[in-house]
Amino acid sequence: MGTEAQAKRNAEAVYAEEEAVAAEAARVAADPTVTFDALHEHYRFLARKYRHAIRQLIKLTHVSDMFQGKLLRMQAELERRNAELEQARVDLEQANQALHRLSYLDALTGVANRRHFNEYLDQEWRRAMRKQASLSLILLDVDHFKRLNDIAGHPYGDDCLRQVGAALAASLRRAGDLAARYGGEEFAVILPGAQPDWVMSFAEEVRQAIAALEIPHPASPYGVLTVSVGAATAVAVEQQGVSSLIAAADKALYAAKEAGRNRVSCAPILSVGNG
Repeated sequence: MGTEAQAKRNAEAVYAEEEAVAAEAARVAADPTVTFDALHEHYRFLARKYRHAIRQLIKLTHVSDMFQGKLLRMQAELERRNAELEQARVDLEQANQALHRLSYLDALTGVANRRHFNEYLDQEWRRAMRKQASLSLILLDVDHFKRLNDIAGHPYGDDCLRQVGAALAASLRRAGDLAARYGGEEFAVILPGAQPDWVMSFAEEVRQAIAALEIPHPASPYGVLTVSVGAATAVAVEQQGVSSLIAAADKALYAAKEAGRNRVSCAPILSVGNG
């Protein structure tokens, strides 16, 4: 900054000297008393001063060009670093979004985890309560899974859970529905605003889709992996809490197991007076 100020002062001095030379030349030319020899000597002297001033001006112009080049390089470097910072910001935002998505997914099966399930169910319950709408929940459990792990080993059991999770996710057809791993070998599906008859039909489709995978299950009487399913629908009203919906679905799941597994059981619709 100091160098630039000095260069500016030098340039002003050169310009002042050049103007002084021109003024002196004009004064001598206008003086009638000056002889030719004296005038000639004056012009030679002024010419030397003028050439000196021009040389100084050329040097200053060179210095100015150097400063201009430096400023242009600094500007280019600043723009490059700004572009790098912007790219870093975009990369960080994408990484945070990916991390956020991963924090809501079950690492083994790829469907929503229990945390996401709890938050989404609570969110949809409050929405249904505002609109006095229905909310349905399906709970399904892999039949004889502990015995499967004991016989075939945990890696095989994990692979079975991955296939069940994929089949469950593939069965969803509505944007607001959510499949989640509820815990262990148990899965859940949240179905906002679904009609009870459709929920029962959907639950049966899921059961059949998983059985159709024909995953070998040496501990099952069917020879393949099957699931038991419990379904429940509630009208979200203030006299009830979301826990009543979970309890109803869990009770229906237990009924399906008691009835022989590999089947669907549906709880009565929960509403005011029987919640």
